[in-house]
Amino acid sequence: MSQYKKIGRLFLPVLFTVMVACNKDAKIMRQTPGGNDTITNDPLPKVLYVIIDGARGASVNKVAPPFLTSMTSNAIYSWHSLTDTSAVQATSWADMLTGVSRQRHSVSTNDFSGNNLSAYPSVTKRIKSRLPDYPVNFFCAKKSLADYLSSGSDKTAYFENDDKAVKNAVLDALGKDTAGLIIAHFGNVDAAGAAYGYDASVPQYRDAITNMDQYMGEMLGKLRQRKNFSGEKWLVVVTSSIGGPYPIDPQEDDNTAFSNPRLNTFTIIYAPTFQPFFLDRPFNGTRFSGSTVRLFGKDNAVFATVPDAIEAYNFGDTTSFTVELNIKVNQRPDGSYNYTWPSILGKRASFDRGVPGWVMFLEQNYWQINFGQSGKGNIQARGAVIGDGKWHNIAAVILSRDGRRYARTYTDGKFGEEKEITGQGNINSPAPLRIGYLPGSVNQPADVYMAAVRIFKCAIDDATIAKDAAAIRVDDNHPYVDFLLGYWPATDGTGGIFKDKSAQGHPFILQGVSSGNYSWDPFSTVLLPPSSANIQTLVPAGKDIPLFVLSWLNIIPDPAWQMEGKVWTTGQINVK
Repeated sequence: MSQYKKIGRLFLPVLFTVMVACNKDAKIMRQTPGGNDTITNDPLPKVLYVIIDGARGASVNKVAPPFLTSMTSNAIYSWHSLTDTSAVQATSWADMLTGVSRQRHSVSTNDFSGNNLSAYPSVTKRIKSRLPDYPVNFFCAKKSLADYLSSGSDKTAYFENDDKAVKNAVLDALGKDTAGLIIAHFGNVDAAGAAYGYDASVPQYRDAITNMDQYMGEMLGKLRQRKNFSGEKWLVVVTSSIGGPYPIDPQEDDNTAFSNPRLNTFTIIYAPTFQPFFLDRPFNGTRFSGSTVRLFGKDNAVFATVPDAIEAYNFGDTTSFTVELNIKVNQRPDGSYNYTWPSILGKRASFDRGVPGWVMFLEQNYWQINFGQSGKGNIQARGAVIGDGKWHNIAAVILSRDGRRYARTYTDGKFGEEKEITGQGNINSPAPLRIGYLPGSVNQPADVYMAAVRIFKCAIDDATIAKDAAAIRVDDNHPYVDFLLGYWPATDGTGGIFKDKSAQGHPFILQGVSSGNYSWDPFSTVLLPPSSANIQTLVPAGKDIPLFVLSWLNIIPDPAWQMEGKVWTTGQINVK
């Protein structure tokens, strides 16, 4: 085809029938040993696969090396990709060359002992099983890498700790018409990190990254100087096998793999026709920190009330309102989180039967909200488990619908239960709004920290509740800010009150310490951290690369190979 076309999302050939339909040059079906079909273009696509040990993605990004950075204009790329959680160098190599994880290839130590590479060999051997005549060159700076992970290569050469020699071997291979797959491994960045520190602020490490980038510039220049380059289909993958240890700011530690410098790599998957696609660090939850007061005890309880706003927080029998707060339940002396009915927040004179008002309380390791009324039994709606020593967001929404009144619970933004409370009538109470201990039906008093308490005179919708669960403040952009009746961050850090940051200005007055010198305890946590297993799939991993290479070469993996990788996709431009 002579005319150029711009197409949208390219689904790289995992679905090979789709790929053939889109790629007008894919005209040849080649029969391979064993009767397996390999769909391929003529001429075959080509790959340069560069592995750099010890290049932390965050540091490479800060250095901003010009040649690597220029590649991102036509690449799928990330400065936040991850290596195997074991942080073992040989394990990372095996992931990057077999396309399976440690659980399959069994490379768990740097001496490769106990490996299962006979069952899960390098991608070089997989390619040769389908394309016996396809040229494969393997150049590396470590003998052990060549010994265990270069099987099937036409030419294997190792240059122990000599990156320049590796680079020169690549330049020589790129200068030949027969170039196919070229794998190149470099170790000097890792050596500099091990000797001086794995951070862009370390001059020797920064220089090693810059020098490696110069090598990349030479290799890319040689590739583009090929006499048939304009008619060839090249993929260039540049990625680090592993990061390296270096202290990070505690405020940046989200307790996931993304905060471990050893696991932090970078990945650039480049082709001249690729549209840029940046894979950023995924949302890892919201950093929440400060100092607050521990609320605990019974006879000498530490609690707080809002004594000067009795009527402000009475909602009668029809008014909608919403209560949200962040809470951490502390362990009891017996090591459990099982509590029996202690109040954490409410507006009620006591937690006895037949007392009007409402109260949020703990039961076993979960929470509930209870509504009382004179001469009637209690009605309560249940929330989810929060007794685990972690910070959680809980919310209760009281609303009217079709002439009836309901209470709905939410934990960490997720809906829990709805109960009708119409029969409780007017739940006004002459008691002040109270946080912490409330007299009444209590077996074990609560021991908790609470913060970011807010009350709205309206029913907040489910979507906003979910967003609020990860929020650490109420600002002017909140969709219900005009209905805000009270907002107590409770992270004042000093004094004897929780200041009300809403327009109402009704502070919680702390009680229980005669001197007024309350202990403000520092805390730092992440609200709503995602599942570590799921979040790590949102960025490239070493095991993704072999499957991508096979896809680029239009090789359909045998199901028996059990490839675990993911083929990342992007759009294409200027496709001939």
